[in-house]
Amino acid sequence: MTGVNVIFHVDYEENSRQVKDQRVLKVVERKFKFLRVVGLSYPSLNAKPLNKVFENGVPVWEFYISNKWRCLFTCNQEKNEIIVLKVCNHL
Repeated sequence: MTGVNVIFHVDYEENSRQVKDQRVLKVVERKFKFLRVVGLSYPSLNAKPLNKVFENGVPVWEFYISNKWRCLFTCNQEKNEIIVLKVCNHL
């Protein structure tokens, strides 16, 4: 899947409130740019589906922002889009 449309879930801002560090938010913006151009295959994203985690019956994926932060999203390959759910701590 190369070059995808990035759509933010209506609850994205509320779900991602724990991110206070502006440096993390800048990295997130840069990663979204990679997604828009290159897609999920970009090596530094390390995108993968989460095991047994679903949002409205659709598998939830994650990609790396840093060692501490992850971005959770769903993927619709037919429409060539991802829906960003939230940015959260990696436990």
